[in-house]
Amino acid sequence: MAEGLEQEEDVEETKQEQVYYDHPVYKEISLTNGKINKMKKNEVRSILIEMGLDARGVKEVVQKRLKSHIKKEKLLQAKLEQEKKKVLHYYCVIDFEATCEKDNPEGYKHEIIEFPAVLVDAKTLEVVDVFHQYCKPLLKPILSEFCTELTGITQEMVDKSPSFPQVFDDFNIWLREHELGTQYKFAVVTDGPWDISRFLKLQCDICRITLPKWSSRWINIRKHYRNYYKTGCKLNEMLENLGLIFEGRPHSGIDDSKNIARVLIKLIEDGCEPYFNEKLK
Repeated sequence: MAEGLEQEEDVEETKQEQVYYDHPVYKEISLTNGKINKMKKNEVRSILIEMGLDARGVKEVVQKRLKSHIKKEKLLQAKLEQEKKKVLHYYCVIDFEATCEKDNPEGYKHEIIEFPAVLVDAKTLEVVDVFHQYCKPLLKPILSEFCTELTGITQEMVDKSPSFPQVFDDFNIWLREHELGTQYKFAVVTDGPWDISRFLKLQCDICRITLPKWSSRWINIRKHYRNYYKTGCKLNEMLENLGLIFEGRPHSGIDDSKNIARVLIKLIEDGCEPYFNEKLK
């Protein structure tokens, strides 16, 4: 397509969006949102229950859920709700565990010792597969007592595991088996920026491995949660505010990843549309 035609299409889409937002239904939605803001939590919960919707969560969460549902219904009635094209086919939730000390000295180099990934189908919002391996650290092969107490990862577990390069190769094979990055588009999802910007980047530097293309940008679910519900932010808080209970052991990489996936799924069910909001600098 010629550049001029692309620009014309962009202008037309912008005009169309402007027409939509000028529609009276948006004023109606705004007034409804104002009424919901004044409701008590129990009032909102009662309406959600009547509608057959999830009524769990703190006030901010249930209010947002009700607003999102009503907005969608009103736009459908006004024939303004357009079918959204799914840009992503899968979400890959990752939460590394790394070597640590009780008081990390300046310049301490964390090494990844647990590599978990939970694959979520963007269409069905179901977990379709899990990747999970432990890694033997190279710089500091002996884990601190603090690290074992925090993560539940023992010396025996890492001693009998392959080093990061082998685990990383296995992970990339797993991605290829699911045709991720080729046939299907996917995004890595993390709780915060550190898993990619700190742990993966440092580990690849240590092992002299080129950072993969998929790590150049990713979805920080914590940011989306805070912006969408205006509450949160640690994983336990996010779950509790949604009326959910942490399943498994905190600071277990695989359990953290599964619980982050639960938060991701609930966010999407409540109307949030996660997009790439972090990138390597």
